[in-house]
Amino acid sequence: MISKGLRKLSIKALSLLMVTVFSAGFLGIFSKPAEVSADGDLYSSLYGVFKDRSGEGDNFMSQETFIARMLYYCEILNEINYTYGSQESELGCDGFVSLVLRLTFCTAHKFSRVRGGKYECKFDYREEHTVASSPVDKYEVFRPGGTSATWLYKNYVNKVVKPLVTREKVTDKSNSDWIKYLNSVGAQPGDIMFWDNDKNLDYWSHVSIYAGVINGVPMMWHASSIKGQVCRQCLGEITCENSYLKYVSIMPSTDRPARVGLFVDENDVSGAFSYSVYTAPDFKECKGHITNGCSLSGQTYLSSIPVYPNDDKSSYERTLYLRRNVPPYKADSAYCSGADQIVYRLDIRITRDDEGKATLRYHICGASDVRNYISGQIDDFDLFAGGNTIPVTDFR
Repeated sequence: MISKGLRKLSIKALSLLMVTVFSAGFLGIFSKPAEVSADGDLYSSLYGVFKDRSGEGDNFMSQETFIARMLYYCEILNEINYTYGSQESELGCDGFVSLVLRLTFCTAHKFSRVRGGKYECKFDYREEHTVASSPVDKYEVFRPGGTSATWLYKNYVNKVVKPLVTREKVTDKSNSDWIKYLNSVGAQPGDIMFWDNDKNLDYWSHVSIYAGVINGVPMMWHASSIKGQVCRQCLGEITCENSYLKYVSIMPSTDRPARVGLFVDENDVSGAFSYSVYTAPDFKECKGHITNGCSLSGQTYLSSIPVYPNDDKSSYERTLYLRRNVPPYKADSAYCSGADQIVYRLDIRITRDDEGKATLRYHICGASDVRNYISGQIDDFDLFAGGNTIPVTDFR
C-alpha cells in the first residue's frame, strides 16, 4: 500500500523523465533537475507517480489508456531521424522517450511531422520549466535534451519506483529466451528499459520503451544510432549485434494486469446472438466481439482482457459493457428495460490470499436496471494466463 507520506511528495521533489545532457545551446535555459527523495513505500509503477502528480485523482487516464497512448505515439514518431546533438527537430534515445510522454500527456504543443524525417514542436522554454502550475511541470516530463537516462535511473529506480529488474545480463538472448525472461519478470508493453555495456551502476548508455511480443517476436521502440532513426526493433537482434547493450534494467510504467477471457457458452444457447464488448458505457472503445451464429464479424472468445489492480493494490477490478448489436436484437435505443434491454454490465473482481492463490468473482447485470443475469466464482484462478474464463450467452 502506498504511504500517505509518499503521496504528499512536493512537486519539486519529483523531477520525472528524460534524458541525456543538454546541448550547449540550451545550458542557460534549463535549471538543474530537483533532487528526488521519497519516504515510505515505493510506487509500483511510473503511472502511480504520474497519477499522484496530475491532481486529477480518479479522473486521470486509466493504466490501459496510458499504455495505449504511449505505444500509439511511438508509432507516430517512427522513422524520425536520430541525432547526437540538438533535438529540436530530430531525436536521441532520451528525447524520443521524453517526447512520447509529452504527447501522451498532451503537453507537446503544436507537434507535427515534417519532411525529411524531422518534426516540429513548440516549446516555451522559460515558462514551462519555472512555473510549477504549468501542465508540463506537474509531470516533470522535460523536453528532448532534458534529464539523462543515468540521472533517471539513479534517482528513481529503487528510490521512488520499484523496478522489475535492477540489472540483468542479456547478451546473445534469442527471441524465445527473451520471451521466457520477460514473462518471468512480468514486463509489460510501455515499460522503460535502461541499457548499458558493463556492471557499473553509475552510468547507463541507452533508454527505450518495451513494445511487447508481436507475432512471436519481443520488440522495443527506441531512437537507434545504428539504424539512424526511431524504430521498433527485435530485442534478440539488438543484444546479439550491439556490444554496448549487454545489461538491462526494467522500470514498470504500469502495474502488471491480470488477464481474463470471455467465451460463448455453447451449453446454454437458445439462438443466434452477438455482443460487442466495450470499456465504458459511452461505447467509444471496443475490446472486440462475442458472437454465436450471427453475421457480425467477430469471434467466439476474447482471451486476454487486462484487469488492473485498484489504487491500494488489494484487488484487481474492472467493469465492461456488453451491447447486443445485430438482428434479431437490434433496437432503436442503446438502453431498454427489463427483459428487452440490450446493454449489460460485467463486473470483475479478483482477490489474492496470503498464499498467493487468486479468486475471480464476476456478475453480469442490466446496465440500467441492475437486473442480475449471471454470477460466478473461479477459485485457484491463474492471474496472468487469460484464456476462456467467463461464459457469455443470450441474456434475454
